[in-house]
Amino acid sequence: MKNKSIYHWLIVAACSGLAMAAIGISINCAGIFFSSVSESLGVGRGAVSMTITLTNVITGLMGPFVASRLIGKVNIKLLTGAGAVVTALCFAGMSVAGHIVLFYLLSALMGIVITGYSNVVIAYIIGNWFYEKNGFAMGITMSCSGLGGAIFNPVLNAAIEAFGWRTAYLTAAGFVLLLTLPGILFIIREHPEEKGLLPYGVTSSIVQSAGQKSEKLRISFGSASFLVTVAFSVLAYAVSGFNAHVAGFATSIGLSASVGALMVSASMIGNVLFKLVIGVLSDAFGAPKACGVMMLMNIIGMTVFCFLPVGGNIVPMVSAFLFGGIYAVAAVGIPLVVRYVYGPRLHSVAYSYISLFACISSSCTMAAFGYSYDLFGTYRVGIAASVVIGISALVIICFLKKVRTSEAVGR
Repeated sequence: MKNKSIYHWLIVAACSGLAMAAIGISINCAGIFFSSVSESLGVGRGAVSMTITLTNVITGLMGPFVASRLIGKVNIKLLTGAGAVVTALCFAGMSVAGHIVLFYLLSALMGIVITGYSNVVIAYIIGNWFYEKNGFAMGITMSCSGLGGAIFNPVLNAAIEAFGWRTAYLTAAGFVLLLTLPGILFIIREHPEEKGLLPYGVTSSIVQSAGQKSEKLRISFGSASFLVTVAFSVLAYAVSGFNAHVAGFATSIGLSASVGALMVSASMIGNVLFKLVIGVLSDAFGAPKACGVMMLMNIIGMTVFCFLPVGGNIVPMVSAFLFGGIYAVAAVGIPLVVRYVYGPRLHSVAYSYISLFACISSSCTMAAFGYSYDLFGTYRVGIAASVVIGISALVIICFLKKVRTSEAVGR
């Protein structure tokens, strides 16, 4: 059987569509609706931002269930297809919602179904198909979540301005289906063996060796490596919670809504490029060092945020671009760090538990940024706190290699 083929990269393309819909539209574009929905329903931004908090918290809670109960037991096409279709229906429901409670219910349902075709499942599929160049394949795949944000934030913002936020939600629903269903129906397979292939770069001897060792593997939830990985993930995701407020931050400091949308796009461009970079760096130097570089980029960007507006429109765009380094850490770096610690055989299960804590962290801080703005009348307090959190995460990741245990990697 071949261990390198064009079909391996078609899998990457199909998973890229999943990432673009599940994260690029459903998560990264959520903030573009906050202001309009807030004004229309007569509620605060903090209350509206709680919708994405619910989605992220429930997505995190569902991760271990999906990893342990559904992945490998439910047909992967059914799992991903159901998630995509119900997500589109949730967006359609939001287009006619007239009360914030209905938004909460739909956001909760969206959190349940997004798990079926987002990070945990994508990492599982890519892990099955790629032994070599796993970081590069993950980087390409997850960069498309940022590409989705870069493309669809201005598209949906234009739809809001031209037709209103209700029509924009219907537009989002259509794009979710367009990006996911072709790949799900015609390309995605759970294992390369279903197409008569081996994982990319693997040999039969490696496959046999992995099968012989699998029964000895287990996760030690109290190990130093697990706790350090969780701590880093929680802190990194806490910083990423600001992503939904970039557009609102821009208008709050006197920049126009169009500049705010361009800042979101700049951060999404950083999202795309840094995800590609972190995958290459991880394959070359290891996941911890790659994450450290990306955290540094984000810290610089967030620090500049504290002093905006300065430098016309150029400085805000550059700082937003550097802020995008956090997306690379959250979407690509953390799964690669988990793989670095636990190896390919325990990766999906360990990642589901670690991402649970991380998603809760991101969800809480998304709402916290909104309430911080409501309380202080500015985002700068939350931004300054994020710089401190980012520095703490950078320090923690430096210790991961030292605390990684032989038990954690199954040796």
